[in-house]
Amino acid sequence: MTGTDKVAILLLYLGDEVTRKVYEHMDDDEIKKISKSMARLGHITRGTISEVVEEFTNIANPEAGIFSQGDEFVRKVLEKALGPAKATALMEELNASSYGDLVDILSNMDSKSIANFLSQEHPQTIAVILAKLKSKQTSEIISLLPQELQAEVVLRIADVEQVSPEILLEIDEVLKKEIKSMGGTARYKVGGIEKVVDMFNHFERSKEKQILDTLDVLNPPLAELIRKHLFTFEDIFQLDDKSIQSVMREISNDTLTLAMKTSPDEVKDKIFRNISSRAAEMIKEDLEVMGPVRLSDVEKAQS
Repeated sequence: MTGTDKVAILLLYLGDEVTRKVYEHMDDDEIKKISKSMARLGHITRGTISEVVEEFTNIANPEAGIFSQGDEFVRKVLEKALGPAKATALMEELNASSYGDLVDILSNMDSKSIANFLSQEHPQTIAVILAKLKSKQTSEIISLLPQELQAEVVLRIADVEQVSPEILLEIDEVLKKEIKSMGGTARYKVGGIEKVVDMFNHFERSKEKQILDTLDVLNPPLAELIRKHLFTFEDIFQLDDKSIQSVMREISNDTLTLAMKTSPDEVKDKIFRNISSRAAEMIKEDLEVMGPVRLSDVEKAQS
């Protein structure tokens, strides 16, 4: 149990009037931390109350347990201490941070497990959740979803720019229950075209093509917009020499050799002109003796 949890338990035990007076002597960050702890505490045993009270006051009162009233209690105390407007703003931050906890949980789960339980959810719910994960993990999960869902989810991620705190909380509560068994006026940035493009950069080329082909049918303008934003290895041919040299400095020779395995000769020639003659000779020799490689490995190197 953290120190913040102990303070939250003590204040719940003492009631909202005492809590209001205590909050008057705290800054916003302290209030937010304690309120968040209050909102997530469930039933608190008599033994726990006794330990906390004894630690703070050396006077134990084990007569009864208490049950956290969650958001309702927190909002009432915040309004008395800070006024309705500031209380609303803080509650919205708390709701969003609860959603952030869910994102942390998912970030530490394997992609296959996430795809398995998300596949039962509505595409919009899947989109809101995946839009907050890192693009690499998002692309892995989408690749593992049923094929008929994949393009639909991508379409909705591109569409979902802002989500209300209430929706975030509803999703948070539902999915946390599912994970265990196997959030006003503010809006929170979750997806958009930038997220989709970043996500596509982590797809294997075959998966990228399959989803884009489906989007050509579902939403042609979006498919075209994604294509315009995507940078492929062959696009290096369109860059000026200075830009190519900057890119090449960030790539190891081994990765570059693998990436060039299937490249057209004009792309190879342009790259060779923008790296040292020694590096160019080494890569040419490696390409000549390189045997068959998996296309997925080449695509990974190119990305």
